[in-house]
Amino acid sequence: MTEDRRSRAGRRRRRAYPAVAGSRVLTAESVLLGLIAGLLVVAPWTRPGYLLLLDWVSGPHQALTPGLYGLDPAALDALPYRLATHGIRRLVGSGATSWLMILAYFPIVAGGVSMLAGGSRWRRHPAALFACLNPFVVERIQAGHVPFLLAVALLAPMAASAVHARREGRWIAVRPAGWYALAISVGAHAAWLGATVLVAVALLPRPRWRDAVRTVTVILSAGCVYAYAAVVVANAILTVRVGDQDLDVYSTYPGSAGLATAVITLRGFWRGASDSSPEAALSLAPGIVLVVAAVLGLGRMCRRDPLTGVPLAAVTVVGMLLGAGVDGPLGTVYRIAFEVLPLFEAMREQQKWVALAMLGYAVGIGATVEAVMTSLRPSRSLALQAVAITSAPALIGMYISLGASLVWGLGGSVRVSHYPAAWYAADRAMGAGDESVLFLPWHQYQPFAFTATRSVATPAGAFFRRPVLSSDATELGKVRSNSNSRRMAYLDQLIAKGGGGQFGQLIAPLGVRYVALARDQESDVYAWLGRQRDLTPVLRTPELDLYRVTVDGTGRVVSARAGDVEAALRWSAEGRLGTETLLSGAGDGPVPSTSSGGISRVGATQWQVAEGKAGWVVLPEEWSAKWTAGDQVTRPTVAGTVAVRAGSGAFTVRYTPWKWLRLGLGVSLVALAALLVTGVIEHRREWLRRRPDGSGRTGDDGGS
Repeated sequence: MTEDRRSRAGRRRRRAYPAVAGSRVLTAESVLLGLIAGLLVVAPWTRPGYLLLLDWVSGPHQALTPGLYGLDPAALDALPYRLATHGIRRLVGSGATSWLMILAYFPIVAGGVSMLAGGSRWRRHPAALFACLNPFVVERIQAGHVPFLLAVALLAPMAASAVHARREGRWIAVRPAGWYALAISVGAHAAWLGATVLVAVALLPRPRWRDAVRTVTVILSAGCVYAYAAVVVANAILTVRVGDQDLDVYSTYPGSAGLATAVITLRGFWRGASDSSPEAALSLAPGIVLVVAAVLGLGRMCRRDPLTGVPLAAVTVVGMLLGAGVDGPLGTVYRIAFEVLPLFEAMREQQKWVALAMLGYAVGIGATVEAVMTSLRPSRSLALQAVAITSAPALIGMYISLGASLVWGLGGSVRVSHYPAAWYAADRAMGAGDESVLFLPWHQYQPFAFTATRSVATPAGAFFRRPVLSSDATELGKVRSNSNSRRMAYLDQLIAKGGGGQFGQLIAPLGVRYVALARDQESDVYAWLGRQRDLTPVLRTPELDLYRVTVDGTGRVVSARAGDVEAALRWSAEGRLGTETLLSGAGDGPVPSTSSGGISRVGATQWQVAEGKAGWVVLPEEWSAKWTAGDQVTRPTVAGTVAVRAGSGAFTVRYTPWKWLRLGLGVSLVALAALLVTGVIEHRREWLRRRPDGSGRTGDDGGS
């Protein structure tokens, strides 16, 4: 009798194993489908040149930003991702990296959605294809939000593995934690989006204690990849400034059809009316088909597979309600959450919540396509076959309409750019070095002739070998800037005042040696550059002008003077400003000073000061009290840089948070690696248990 039971169990395992293997084959097919779709999108961008989008620019000398060391308030998030991208850039070059990172979205999201949808080819592949071709993806690629898209793609396999873990009834599951950790290490927004998905899977339908325990452990363990964030908080490292006004500036764009229509058709990116991010083309008929197919498919999933369908339907509704933002039905709730919830400032751009609806729509549309194809079987009634025959062309037309806006470089609207010859000439003239180049016009986003007048993030930092100072001001209505940088605020005032009579002397304390002016749009506005007594023309072309700063303002300046920006402008116009540092409410030594120099950079976060005359030393670094030089006094200058009251001996100035940030980053990387390795081990053990000669539970591997 025992032998009979074992024989029957063996036969059941052998019957189940092909289904498990088959699901992996279908997932692989979906990945291949996503890869093909992605290649059709990025194909024009693989040509020689550089891809320049709104928030995604590339250039020949793109490197790690100072944010890695805690020195750039605007680049402190997703440090593991920034390191990985830099490594890829070193291997294949900046130009190739720009389109490879976009290409990566498509196979990742296709495979993840395929696992999440489950079922036959007719459900999986249409779901995967919709996750690749939809208005949300069109708008985000137009905006250059590549890290965000990659994080959303990783949420798909995370959701699939979370559903799988619940189906298995586990107390602990590593794979959803690994996918979640990977997602939030790429984009901070994935922390809120992923947590919403995980909670929905745990609570719907009919939660159990083990579901709650598993979800809490997943979220907490994945959160270890943000260990470096604790260092940022503990050391009071500056980050971007976000306030209530940002909610209005980054509110969901209603478009011509209204807010509700924009959201339910997965559109509404806040820059929808700008030159760089036009609305995704979606006419009335494809839009109706999209929404109806998604709703019907999610309803079908809720009936046939509630463990997948019900939480997906819930996150779809949540994604649309929150995606409508402060102008939607939950506007008041959103504002309260923005004020109360820690780190909710990351979701200031409300339409990013629509990413959840996009994943739900993909699975729903896949289920609808499967139902249509099933209804075409000869065994079905003539009425069902008639409905299916009518529906199939509508669904195909929807995919064609969506694909037209995306494939071949966003429908042919975006091509690779080629920097002008004058930019290369300027780079050769300046060479490499630690002294900076100030880039004008003074805008964070601006159009250029070589981008076909599309607005992009100013790409000078990715192009020139020298460090670049360019504006980080958003210039959006009431929110002119989210910057906490004193240097940026100082430059804002100088440039608004036309530079004074000695602009070179005023920017010398920032370590600026060159000033570059792109002449694409506003060259006449900056005509005052040619009248500055301490700027020498190096290059004049129709595309770009280059000036050399002929004075110095860093190092052992010895003297200090009490003043502010207005006083500095007045003194420079009168020729009474020297190399002395300007401090608020303090001053000593003869002025104007003529001393400078005696400093050298010995690392990204260290400066060596040589022996010299006792007095003040100016370092061209963003002010922070964390710049220390033993027991010597440090002060912020009016220019926003670091001043040290020093003796005559040599000494070193260090940025102390870097050693702790380095440790936190190391912990983050180790935690991420541990979760990924453990997840692979968990997956392999489950696979071995499902083999025909193994033991244990059998069935679809769904969210592996």
